[in-house]
Amino acid sequence: MNVKQRWWSVFLLSGGLVLGAGCNSTPEPPPLVLDAGTDAGADAGVDAGVDAGTDAGSEPEQDAGTVACADDGPVGDPGDAGVPDGATLLIPSDEVHTITWPPGGGVPLHFAFVARGCRHYDLTVEPGSLGYSVVLRDAAGTRLDSSDQYSDSTSYPPSPRHWSGLERGAVHTFYLLPLNSYPRVPFQFRLVDRGPDDHGDLLLRATPWTPSEKPFTGYGEHWRERDLLSFETTVDHVYALGCAFPNPSWELRFLNGQEKSLGVAYDPNDRETEGEARIKSLGGLYYASIQANSFSESSLPYTCVLNDLGREDHGDTPEAATPVPAGTASVQGKIEVQGDRDVFALSVQPGHHYRVSFALTGQRQGRIQDAAPGGPFGTHPASAGIPTSTSFKASQESHSVEMTGTPALEAKYVTGNYTLQVEDQGLDDHGDTLDTATPIPDGPQTLSFRIASAVDHDVYTFQAIAGRRYQLDCPWKVSGAKHRPDLVFLDAQGAVQASTLEEQEEVRWRAVFTAPQSATYALEFRADFFTSPGTVLGDMDCRFEALAP
Repeated sequence: MNVKQRWWSVFLLSGGLVLGAGCNSTPEPPPLVLDAGTDAGADAGVDAGVDAGTDAGSEPEQDAGTVACADDGPVGDPGDAGVPDGATLLIPSDEVHTITWPPGGGVPLHFAFVARGCRHYDLTVEPGSLGYSVVLRDAAGTRLDSSDQYSDSTSYPPSPRHWSGLERGAVHTFYLLPLNSYPRVPFQFRLVDRGPDDHGDLLLRATPWTPSEKPFTGYGEHWRERDLLSFETTVDHVYALGCAFPNPSWELRFLNGQEKSLGVAYDPNDRETEGEARIKSLGGLYYASIQANSFSESSLPYTCVLNDLGREDHGDTPEAATPVPAGTASVQGKIEVQGDRDVFALSVQPGHHYRVSFALTGQRQGRIQDAAPGGPFGTHPASAGIPTSTSFKASQESHSVEMTGTPALEAKYVTGNYTLQVEDQGLDDHGDTLDTATPIPDGPQTLSFRIASAVDHDVYTFQAIAGRRYQLDCPWKVSGAKHRPDLVFLDAQGAVQASTLEEQEEVRWRAVFTAPQSATYALEFRADFFTSPGTVLGDMDCRFEALAP
């Protein structure tokens, strides 16, 4: 295309370019060929995001702490060889460009522009469009940005795309494609030069950074623009991004190579000017996204530090759990990152009851769960409404405990320091099923039992005669208030039987059961969440006897 042809394309575009009819939907077109040495299909098959790796032959980049980005001034005309055939050359400005899509809408339009160094470009769509697809490529055909942009209303346009960190003097191309078969007309957009930008918005143009105590200073030159910095990580290490901003409108994120957000910090109330986000690495390259929204024309600096906090203190799966030897009374740990799970493998004695509790500082609340080997995690609190403990009866020689926390603030992550207390409550005194129940001999008997926790059930069996009444007489458990265990009568198949409960003043309570037939029945004692909140019932003595006919 010669110079005259290219400027004639610009004229047509500004006046409302009408394309020929196309199909209803079109897959992403291949990148335009800039010269004979460029592979048009270099990134075929790559999903939305960026191509892996960097351009071959590129020179090593400086670290973020030493980069000084300055605008190199205007760029000249790229010449006939610089703009690929089929692309319309644009000069970034506030000019509104108008497109009239053909019926069906499925024809992509290609555009080109020459980037200036250290500048920020916005692709802005005017109100009226409900959505479009865009792909940006550099001069080598490498995809730098790819997005489907949507809007729920024609009154509010889709969000703009932010492009910065582009190579000075290089011809960049992008295409536009409507996202529906009946696009609204006309389609209007602007490619605007927003001015200086010290760091790129695009993953492949991120500034390299090395975690250290050395502070990094940047600027939020434009509203909603971001500074992207890339850094190498070590598997299972925790990284903290802490920043101080000149105003309370900001956001911090960690991203992976697919731009998936993995750690976020912001102040929903726009009051705080300091924040910290954290992430636990799976290894490889990650990105720090820093968004310091500027309220004025003159941007003010922000300061950030990226620290490697080292390997997390405890594993997050039963396979990677920290072993806790038998007899250990307490274990310390830290909730170092959002979603952190610390798992411990307790050495225990089968048949013993255990209670594990925690004390947590620095975070709003914690949660503790336990699991038998190979089983799911669950919480079994010592009593109702107390989430700071879990209880279990060991069935094997090992039992898992999981600790998690909830940060107190969304703006600044604070480490949760905790101590786990492990209590061996001893061997279970009575079986907790009909098969392991303790038989009651004939005649009046005193039943001595201990309800160690909410998971402790003590079961007795007795022989009953049809029509006879059987009474259980027990004292109230007094510990600041009256408490008693939950009691049910069962038949030999475990079905609950009818009984009556009598509360005798302030001292004792009684339960009476009338046998519907001569058979074996059972008594089951367990903790009652409703009548004994906050209390472990412990040792109790009750009198059981058959009443006179």
